[in-house]
Amino acid sequence: MIKISSMVGTPDLEKPTLAPYQGDLASAFAKLAALGYDGVELMIKNPARLNGLEIQRKLKENNLELAQICTGHVYGEDKLGLVSEEAKISSEGMKRLKDLVDFAAAYFAPSLPINIGRSRGPGDPAQPEKSLKAFEEAFRELADYALPKRVRLTLEPITATIANFIHTTQDGLEMCRRVNRPNFGLMLDVYHMNIEDVDIYQSFGEAKDYCWLIHFCDNNRKWPGSAHLDF
Repeated sequence: MIKISSMVGTPDLEKPTLAPYQGDLASAFAKLAALGYDGVELMIKNPARLNGLEIQRKLKENNLELAQICTGHVYGEDKLGLVSEEAKISSEGMKRLKDLVDFAAAYFAPSLPINIGRSRGPGDPAQPEKSLKAFEEAFRELADYALPKRVRLTLEPITATIANFIHTTQDGLEMCRRVNRPNFGLMLDVYHMNIEDVDIYQSFGEAKDYCWLIHFCDNNRKWPGSAHLDF
């Protein structure tokens, strides 16, 4: 059964995020529950600044599931990523993502996905093959860390205007096969697919064995039907 969730930015974020609600989790959860949502996705930057038990309690009070943890602000605010030309950034990026895995394992249901979008880091555009190999190795290290904790990872293909590597659904599928771990799959975002993929419908078919979550929006990043995509 398809379940619907909405993004909510957690209080540790210092900049606005692409979410209807941010900051006040109690208010956001109550509003989403009243609107009939099944769950929420949390955009988290630093889990050390959050109270996992309190989030768990607020979700339960509103009969909401946690659908995914998103990590875009790990890179967007703190400029940390798994693969960077600077070793220190890569090391700190891996630590932050592992902290998020620990946070997910400690407080939420098994198999919770953690999204890897911008937090994968920029790589080195001048050395594409070396960068892709570094991404593969970093993803595998993180997946191996997450597997015994029963946490999944969802790689998000992102348009070339935002990310240097892994743009199309097909790029994401290739990386999933290279990483070759049962807890490493895809999160597809219709906004990015509309820009990068040749055929969105075909891409969903190709990714059916790897796609665990979808960001569903129109081509203006607002609700479906608010712009030009023919749903």
